[in-house]
Amino acid sequence: MRASDPQPAKRFTRAPRTEPPLTDHARANFLESVDAIEAFLSYAVGSGRSAFQRISPSYASGSMAIIRAAALFETDEFAPFVTNTPAEVVAALRTMRNIASHAGYRAMNDERLWVTLTTELPPYIADWRRAGEKPPSD
Repeated sequence: MRASDPQPAKRFTRAPRTEPPLTDHARANFLESVDAIEAFLSYAVGSGRSAFQRISPSYASGSMAIIRAAALFETDEFAPFVTNTPAEVVAALRTMRNIASHAGYRAMNDERLWVTLTTELPPYIADWRRAGEKPPSD
């Protein structure tokens, strides 16, 4: 091959993906988000079902708990803490978030929202907190 001959094209090979490093900053942000979800949830259910009406601050707080919970799955920095959350739970949170934030409360099933806030969501919040507080493995 002469120097003036074109060089054969090199094949592109993708570098393997690596997990982003888990930082103290990511952990602190995640735990702060979990704190916010717990605070919204506590306010939402604190006065009971009779106070949980569409035009009440507790209803708005419950909606924010759902919105903030769904947001945990939208940033790569939080991925290490939410990997054990079932896909159907993530999908349900996103659906409820979309209804609360885009369709308005008129489209929300109030009883389903109440059950989610009082029964279904709390165990996941506890799991997320444990994952966020778990010491990094070496």
